Amino acid sequence: MSVKIIKSKLAGAVALAAMVNGLPALAVAETEQMTAAQLQQLIAELQAQVDQLAATQASSDKPVVENPEPPKTATFGNTSIQIGGYVKLDSIFSDYSDGNSATAALGEDFLVPSTIPVGGVVDGEGGDVHYNAHAKSTRLFFKSSTEAGAGSVDTHIEIDAMAGNQGDERISNSYAQRLRHAYVNWKMDDNRSLLAGQTWSTFFNVGALPDGLDFVGPVGTIFERQPQIRYTQGLGSGSLQLAAENPATTLYNGAENPYDDNSRPDLILRYDNSIGDLKYSVASMSRELAYDRVDGGNESEQGYAISLAGKWQLGRDDLRFMYSYGNALGRYLGLNSYRGGIIDPVNGSIDLIDQHGGFVALRHFWSDRWRSNLVLSATAADNPDTVSDMTPSAYQSLQLNLMYSPVPKMTLGGEYILASKEVENVSGLLADAEGELQRMQFSVQYIF
Repeated sequence: MSVKIIKSKLAGAVALAAMVNGLPALAVAETEQMTAAQLQQLIAELQAQVDQLAATQASSDKPVVENPEPPKTATFGNTSIQIGGYVKLDSIFSDYSDGNSATAALGEDFLVPSTIPVGGVVDGEGGDVHYNAHAKSTRLFFKSSTEAGAGSVDTHIEIDAMAGNQGDERISNSYAQRLRHAYVNWKMDDNRSLLAGQTWSTFFNVGALPDGLDFVGPVGTIFERQPQIRYTQGLGSGSLQLAAENPATTLYNGAENPYDDNSRPDLILRYDNSIGDLKYSVASMSRELAYDRVDGGNESEQGYAISLAGKWQLGRDDLRFMYSYGNALGRYLGLNSYRGGIIDPVNGSIDLIDQHGGFVALRHFWSDRWRSNLVLSATAADNPDTVSDMTPSAYQSLQLNLMYSPVPKMTLGGEYILASKEVENVSGLLADAEGELQRMQFSVQYIF
């Protein structure tokens, strides 16, 4: 192709670029005076502009909700460091059918099933609507990853101000920071790792937790962070995890809650894998419940629990689920909705209590920026006749939200929560054995 033809075609391209980018019209005329080297340079510049426009368009077409970019990293030698987290404001309106929350400071910041009041009103009149706003869930984390002679060594430290209970709303609304995560994870190779420190319990599949505004979510979820040592081994297309975790015992009829008298850790075995668009986990736990008697003896019972959880991808949408069962679920289920067992009032032995619970959550994308979640959840305990009237026997919850992400990493939304608590009423003397909570929560969150 001759230089004259190239110049002619280039003049057209420059004219198009002028319309798109506002280049002076003189640029078109100047192409007639260019040398071959100048033509090559201009072609390269135009190609770079075209690539940038294409990348910008592709970026604008991506959903702003899913898979936000990870925090920027800084590298020092063979160590990379990330600092990130989010800022979040929660505005919450709560209406209890049977009076005020049992633990106002905690149960009004997020849904704590056990704090729902039962039988606290006269003539069936509920309490007044209560408004509460806080930024306690605002979170900050620090991560590092260092290349070692064998694999890499990662660390994670994370804090927030939830459940601090050291603030004063009269003046400053100051709240103490608390430790969420603090662990080191040695990744020996692609198939093996060893974790030590405090993080999510191995019994809890965090990836199955619904996408919601409440800090925790459904009443039927497993939810536990604690110190542990965990070994992970790749197995076929999945992975096997074995963990020894910090124990604690919660019992009815006891003088303490929890007891810290265990002689061995909670032992957890978990298997993760996927089938097509379904990611799932199966976990089992062997756990001791124990307490020291007043007379100096020790009572101990060994219990178990199992949990099945996962996430099924349905195109853009997904279905998340969890179901757990056992006679030693106790504090692991629904923020300690039930205690793990009961002390026999006659001989002081421990009777374990069968419990189960779970949830199903559907997430639907209305568009790239709008999404909703519907979450249904329930739990129940098979309590013996020796429990007191106010011992909880069942919980239920429904959550429905609408969330909007106008820009990447930002979410604005509203969520409706309907939750209930039912107690045993063994004596039959309670006029009302069930209480309800209705809640509207509005949140603004930005991830950095």
